Amino acid sequence: MTGTRRAPEELPPAVVEAAVAWMVKLQSGWATPQEHQACDHWQRERPEHARAWADLQAFSQRVKTLPPALARGTLAAARQSERAPRRRAVLKGVVLLAGTAGIGFAAAPDGGWPALMASHRTGIGERRRVVLADGSVLQLNTATALDARVDAHRRCVDLFSGEVLIECVRDRATPSTPFVVRTAQGRLQTAAGRFIVRQLDGRTSVQALEGWIDAQPSREATTATRHRLGPGQQWSFDALGAGPAGTIDGSAGAWVNGLLVARDMPLAELVAELARYRKGWLRCDPAVARLRISGVFPLDNLDRVVAALQRTLPVRARAITAWWVTLEPR
Repeated sequence: MTGTRRAPEELPPAVVEAAVAWMVKLQSGWATPQEHQACDHWQRERPEHARAWADLQAFSQRVKTLPPALARGTLAAARQSERAPRRRAVLKGVVLLAGTAGIGFAAAPDGGWPALMASHRTGIGERRRVVLADGSVLQLNTATALDARVDAHRRCVDLFSGEVLIECVRDRATPSTPFVVRTAQGRLQTAAGRFIVRQLDGRTSVQALEGWIDAQPSREATTATRHRLGPGQQWSFDALGAGPAGTIDGSAGAWVNGLLVARDMPLAELVAELARYRKGWLRCDPAVARLRISGVFPLDNLDRVVAALQRTLPVRARAITAWWVTLEPR
């Protein structure tokens, strides 16, 4: 008797998201033994957890690259490869494989004259770690400029442009002294915690990873009003306090390790993020802007990223010069 093989059930998106987040955390080099144990516990909690993790591990072995590249869409495509053509599969997601080191360009970031005179800066594609006098740590992302002042009376960072991950410790000498971050749109304050601040065009984005963050837009009607963000929360606001709030995922801050994590992201949005790390002009033609991608993308060799996009999506890179590249329909 010949039976029909049953197609594997689709994994819930939330389960695959969690598996990707765990893999990114364990590959970061910062994972503690307790976090490895927690991941093992997560895998044993439910059969679908174990299945998602096994699929990711198997895919990593097939591509044989370090670090393993992950993609939710490609993972789903691999599970449905007997039912869908490859072209349909790659339109759902893309995995980019690269591991070579890039070269940072010493270019001044945006932010005007204060940014040019900032005490700490990174060029396009450069990341930098700064340890302050109180033991707090600043992780500067690409094209970032800030001033940091720590003394007996204050702990203050002025972010003029770019993005910074702050690991703020409690001041031992004066525990009541808050850690303050000022941007063009407002002020952030905490006693101790771990959070990300990004200075956007007319907006400030803050992600609370650990601890509590008080955010106060600069032009709110009631200046005494503060918005408190707890661990796992994020808010993007303008000077009037308008803007979306939400929750963060396990990949927040992956750029510290040279990775960009995309989850069902439009190609145009991915290209805009990649362009922050590339000197010159990288853009996306509107005709392919809505292609959606999930994956983990290395940031240190964007030419290889663009080449991989051309191999896996129906796009091609049209270069006017080495500095001006547009992704357009193939």
